Amino acid sequence: MGIEVRSLRSAELGNAAHVLIERDSGVAVVLDPVRDVGQYLDVATSESVELTWALETHVHNDFVSGARELVASAGARLGASGAAGLRYPYERLGDGDEIEVGSWRLRVLATPGHTPEHVAYVLVDPAGEPQALFSGGALMVGTAARTDLFGPALSWRFAHDLERTLKEKILELPDHVVVYPTHGGGSFCAVGAGTEMTTTIGAERVANPLASACSSRQFVIRALTAGTYPSYYARMRSLNQAGAPLLGPAPPVPSPVSLGEVDTWLAQGALMVDVRPAAAFRAGHIPKSLAAGADGNVSGWVGWLVGPERPLVLVADADTAGAAQVAEAARQLARIGYDRVVGFLEGGIETWRAAGREFVSYEAISAASLAKRLDADELLPVVDVREAAEWHAAHVPGSVNIPAHDIPVANADLPRGMALAVHCGHDYRATLGASLFERAGHSQLIVVDDGWEGWAALDHDNP
Repeated sequence: MGIEVRSLRSAELGNAAHVLIERDSGVAVVLDPVRDVGQYLDVATSESVELTWALETHVHNDFVSGARELVASAGARLGASGAAGLRYPYERLGDGDEIEVGSWRLRVLATPGHTPEHVAYVLVDPAGEPQALFSGGALMVGTAARTDLFGPALSWRFAHDLERTLKEKILELPDHVVVYPTHGGGSFCAVGAGTEMTTTIGAERVANPLASACSSRQFVIRALTAGTYPSYYARMRSLNQAGAPLLGPAPPVPSPVSLGEVDTWLAQGALMVDVRPAAAFRAGHIPKSLAAGADGNVSGWVGWLVGPERPLVLVADADTAGAAQVAEAARQLARIGYDRVVGFLEGGIETWRAAGREFVSYEAISAASLAKRLDADELLPVVDVREAAEWHAAHVPGSVNIPAHDIPVANADLPRGMALAVHCGHDYRATLGASLFERAGHSQLIVVDDGWEGWAALDHDNP
C-alpha cells in the first residue's frame, strides 16, 4: 500500500490500536492508543519515524486513552472529534478535515452511533483514492459496536444514528477499502464481532447482518442484541474526558510487600487478587481472595466487581512466572484506571503457606463426574455462571443461572452448608465464580473444570 499499518492488540480488551508508518517522510500516526504507550514508542524507535499524531475515534468507555501520554512522551498532536468534550488541549476535528501522513492523508468522517461524537478516518493515497478505513466501533467484522452505553432512553436514537452512518457514509466507500476496527472479538463493546482483526467494505456489505437489514426497525433490533457490560464503563468516559493521571510510557511495576504489610492493608479494606492460573488457585489460595488469573481478563472482572478506590494486593507465583503475572495484571488494571495496586505478596503464595496461614482449596471435577453424581441422587445444586443468554441457549437441566458478575448480590437463595457445583464455558470464569461464592459465605465449592462444553459432549442417551 506504500504505507504500513501495524496493529497492536490489547487481547484482554478485545481491542487494537493502529500505527500508520510512512517511512518516506519519517512520520507515524497512532489511532486509539491505550494507556501504556511504550509499545508505540518502541515501534517509532525501531522504524526511525516520528510520532506526529495520536488520534481518537471516540471517547472510550472500555479503557483509558493513551493519547495524552503520547503528547507528553513523544510531542505528538492529539486529535479527536470537536464534540468529544475533552477538558485538555487537543485539535478539534470535524467531518471532511484532513491530516497529512507524508504524501498520504487521513480524512475525517463523522460516524455517530456507537457514541454521539464518533469519527472514523479514511486513509487516502497520493492519487486521492481511499484505501483503508480506521472505523473505531462504527464498523467491525460482522457487526458494529453497541449503541446502548448512554442508557436505554438513547439506545434507539443512537442505533438510528448508526444506521445512517453505515448506509450513508461507510458503505458508500469502495469494496476494496480495508477496514481496521478498534473494537473486535472479545470486547464488551463488540458482542458478535468475528475473530479477524480486519475486513473490507465489500465483505461487510455482503455478510454483515446490519448491512442486510431490510428495515430501520430490523436494523435497530439487530444492533441492540448485545448483553451486559462491565460496571467500570460507567465512569470511563468521564475519566477520559477529564484526563487520567499521566504514568509515562509504562505503568509502574508493583513493589513486593511483606506478610505484615499485607495484614495492614487487609485491615484497611484491601482486596487480595490472585493472578495465578485457575488450576493453581483451586489447589490452594488465601481465603476470600478473588481469582482473576493474569492469563485472562483481570481488568474486566476487577473493573466489574471492585471500585477503583479500593486498594489491591496481588498474589502470584514466587518464580519468574509470578513476576510476569504481576506485570501483566498491573498493565491490564492501569489500562482501565485502576492505579491503587499497592503491591504483591513478597515470596508469592508460598509465603502465606510457610507462615501456617489458613488455606482454601476447591474440588475440581469433570462434567462426566458431575453427571454420575447427579444420577446417584447426590444433593448437589449446579450453578451456571455464564451470561443469561448463554444459559437460555442450552444448560445443564436443573441448573441455576447466576452470571458471575451478579454473584455478590444474587446468591442469597442458594442453600448454605451444602456443596455447590460451579461451572461456566471454561474453568477461568468458573473458578472466578467459585471465589465469589466463597466471599459470599459458601464454604463447599466444586468447580466443573470442563464446564458446559464437557457436559454438551456427553452422550446423555447412553450414560
